[in-house]
Amino acid sequence: MDSRERLLVRVNDDLVVDAGTCERMTGPDGLERVVCPPDTPLFKQVLGYLQTKRDPERRATRRAVDGEGVAAAAVVLRWGSYFAVLADGAKPLWEAVRSPATSRISDEEMARINIEASAAMADWIDLSRADPERHARLVERAIAYLPMPVGTATPSTGAFWELSEPEHAGRLAQAAEQVWGAEAVARARAQVDGHPTRVLANAAVNVAWRNGPVEDIHAGRAQGYPLAERRVTPEEERLLMRVASDGMARAMAVCRRFAMEPASRTWPEQVLPYALAKMMLVTPTGWTLTEKSREVRLYHSTRSSPSAL
Repeated sequence: MDSRERLLVRVNDDLVVDAGTCERMTGPDGLERVVCPPDTPLFKQVLGYLQTKRDPERRATRRAVDGEGVAAAAVVLRWGSYFAVLADGAKPLWEAVRSPATSRISDEEMARINIEASAAMADWIDLSRADPERHARLVERAIAYLPMPVGTATPSTGAFWELSEPEHAGRLAQAAEQVWGAEAVARARAQVDGHPTRVLANAAVNVAWRNGPVEDIHAGRAQGYPLAERRVTPEEERLLMRVASDGMARAMAVCRRFAMEPASRTWPEQVLPYALAKMMLVTPTGWTLTEKSREVRLYHSTRSSPSAL
């Protein structure tokens, strides 16, 4: 790579996304590469592309819930986040991809993926709530035009779904006060009041992505993090996207459930349980509610980069 290079990823024959720039420089810990996000977030680039496309002539025959999860995973994670750089099929496979002891995603790279996918998921959810018909058309276009290694998704039940039940929500709030205290619950309420959709998106990405099989790729000893080589195998990509599609199908099913509720709860009230479910491994800890992306520093030494989730 040159001292400064733009990171471009080809999605299909008529879309190349800009993932930002990478610059070599000398920092306090030696030689490092600084990866800066693009001016236009990856998700916005993908969404803008889909908005220019025609509706597919042959509509998808799969059930709506199946397409919803695959489309969400494609738009917000596979192509709408920094993960596109790590899984770029145009690059040769890194020789260390078969080593279970090697970390292939740095802490800062993981943080950027989490942030970008969550910010994108929040926008995707808001779009589905504001204009369901337009959103449904974008789902069909995402399925038709964005390459994905999976074709269907199943919104399985479980903790994420249970948290959408009004009765469960009330019990959880009471239990949270007993465990963490009224002050902690009040802070969670204030966060949800200010950023309800992002709170739900953080929980969705945490369950569908961060707490899934990506941990096997992220864990291990750092041996450098090449940008000119692919760090995720095709088999791993299929597994990651299948799990992500299932999780995001569940999240979108929850949004539909909320939309059909009688108007007895506000949007923040519906979302509140997703800010209180840490013990259920749904609510992530310390995730931002405002950032859209983040700079990444890749160190040439084998020391770990500072964690910043």
